[in-house]
Amino acid sequence: MKKSTTATSAVALRYHLIGNDGLYNPIPFLLVSERMCQDILAERERILAALPASQHERQQKRFERYNPQHSSNAFNSVLKIINPGSK
Repeated sequence: MKKSTTATSAVALRYHLIGNDGLYNPIPFLLVSERMCQDILAERERILAALPASQHERQQKRFERYNPQHSSNAFNSVLKIINPGSK
């Protein structure tokens, strides 16, 4: 049965999954576009806004396990290899 009645259940999450402990685990994508990176960071802000203040520190540590900016940099590097003339 699905968990419900959490504050973030009303928020549509695309890049995080809820764990058994009530905290959200980032989905670790290998390649992330700049737009996707912005969306992931915005979703994290919505998650933190919906969680009680007592869980913010633990959730922030969970977010630190996966930095979408690194995946975005990797994606841009791949694009430069494929098309060296692009920005």
